[in-house]
Amino acid sequence: MRTDPARAIAVLWGRAAGPRRGPRQAASVEEIVASAIGIADADGLDAVTMRAVGNELGRTAMSLYTYVVSRDVLIDLMYDSVHAELGEVRAGGDWRKAVARWSGKLRDLYLEHPWLLEIQSARPVLGPHEQQVLESLLRILASAELTFEDRQAATSALFSIVKGAARQAVDARAAITKADAEWWAAAGKALADAAPDFAERFPESTAVAAHQRRLGAQPWVTAADQAFTRAIELLIAGMDKLRD
Repeated sequence: MRTDPARAIAVLWGRAAGPRRGPRQAASVEEIVASAIGIADADGLDAVTMRAVGNELGRTAMSLYTYVVSRDVLIDLMYDSVHAELGEVRAGGDWRKAVARWSGKLRDLYLEHPWLLEIQSARPVLGPHEQQVLESLLRILASAELTFEDRQAATSALFSIVKGAARQAVDARAAITKADAEWWAAAGKALADAAPDFAERFPESTAVAAHQRRLGAQPWVTAADQAFTRAIELLIAGMDKLRD
């Protein structure tokens, strides 16, 4: 269960009370969050505990609660903090290029910090940097003169495509191991033995697989990248039609 939203949002927006008075503090919220992000980038979100962060900073886990009231709030702070890396994407003179640029930068953010994909988005964090990412997109869509209804639908579709593509890319990169290569080789031979007429029965699947093999030694990675780019292009084309 997540922390009371009032407490979490107060910390996110810098409205929470600071550390109690006393000896000079040896850590800050920013240092705690940066340390936690480093742990998550290296070992995943499950590795982020108050004890682990405290060990990184040479502090006790209990002392961190002076700054961050709970692990849930810490994760919210981490999530919002890394969204600052995306910066503001401006519409400029071509909203279509801006949508593609925004989508690509957000996907890159997820690939840089894969643990972001583990955080449920049903209840947004509602931090300033996450909000800026959304605001940038809404400004771009407003410049395209889409209706409010279409902006809402396009926003939902873009976030879904970007997150889905990032998750596919993360999975594809994780599959690049010797064991996986051996599995695919064995599975391919077994399938050829079990279904020698596979190509005749499933010609479209076979054609796609042949195309992927032409992409190189790691076709699933290249295919994931190309599928993302094309999906964004198709969505942009659809939005352009709505403006006619």
